[in-house]
Amino acid sequence: MSVKHTLLALLFHQPMHGYELGKQLHRVLNADWDVKPGQIASTLSRLREAGLVDYEVEPTADAPDRKVYFITDEGRGELEHWYLHPEVRDYRLGDAFYLKLILSLLGAPVDAERILMVQRRELYQQLHEVTGLLRRTDPRTEFPRVLLLEGAVAHLEADLRWIEMCEARLPDLKHYTPPRSPPKTRGRPRRKPETDIHNPGKD
Repeated sequence: MSVKHTLLALLFHQPMHGYELGKQLHRVLNADWDVKPGQIASTLSRLREAGLVDYEVEPTADAPDRKVYFITDEGRGELEHWYLHPEVRDYRLGDAFYLKLILSLLGAPVDAERILMVQRRELYQQLHEVTGLLRRTDPRTEFPRVLLLEGAVAHLEADLRWIEMCEARLPDLKHYTPPRSPPKTRGRPRRKPETDIHNPGKD
């Protein structure tokens, strides 16, 4: 999650002070992103240093004066660039599970079948939790969250199908042998015999 661009997007709609931004962030996104007030304050400070936001001081009668932030023209340009920049999702090319699986094929204290079983069990547990959240989400009032959860379900189901593919092809995988690098000479190189400078022909 880009806190920087999320705050810019919220300020594009209306000026707000830090506390309001925190409340609005959770209200709009309605997701499991935990953004602390301190992170919001430090991000606002960096945004102002970069000229992307500024603030006006709003006096209050019963509390310290508040800084009400608003987006600048430079901030609007940065926000537009962010919206139009495509996001390439991580398709787990070389993730930790893949490394475990491939390294287990070379010889490990745990065999590949068990690694696949443990991973499948974890994915099913996550799928159970996410589908439970999806059932408890009201599409009439939380439709964006429904889309987020449906996306998570789709990714988990795809991961489970991949696990099944790996299990089906495990006999072939077990024949995998990585290319070997040529052996290197170990130890110190042998010293050349010294020549007697006084008697060059002497053995």
